[in-house]
Amino acid sequence: MAVKVRIPTPLRKLTNGKDEVFAEGKNISEVIDNLDKEYPGLKERICDESGNVRRFVNIYVNDEDIRFKENLLTEVRDGDEVSIIPAIAGGAIETRKVYLTYPQRLIKEPLIYEVGQRFKVVTNIRQASVSEEIGLVALELKGEPEEIEKAIKFFRDKGVTVEPIEKNVVE
Repeated sequence: MAVKVRIPTPLRKLTNGKDEVFAEGKNISEVIDNLDKEYPGLKERICDESGNVRRFVNIYVNDEDIRFKENLLTEVRDGDEVSIIPAIAGGAIETRKVYLTYPQRLIKEPLIYEVGQRFKVVTNIRQASVSEEIGLVALELKGEPEEIEKAIKFFRDKGVTVEPIEKNVVE
């Protein structure tokens, strides 16, 4: 299956200046592997040493983010358009520590795991106390400020109280 792949400017030196190329594959993983055969070095710029999409690279199939589909196993069909979009350079990485207070109805929900899957943030539980009535978690979030804000909004939208612990740290 041939799909059109949009190549971002920083990667065009590997595609001889082409902004669009075509590749075969049943899913994104196969498309990337086939792109790398045609344009050596492309995969290492898109994927990390474990073969996962690099943290600051976004891939879309027909304008849908693969992180919300099947990630590298997201199926593609003949004629689909794949866009590779690196994060804009210059964004500072921030570490923010917050207290989360879970109401009873949310104690058993895997919300911290969900945040790590949905947003480009690394979560680190620094302390937790959970009873039958309430859950208290000291959580560290690391990522770009916009992604951290999205994660915090997600918690609040679910009904978790979010309070800052200390001043943000920018790296």
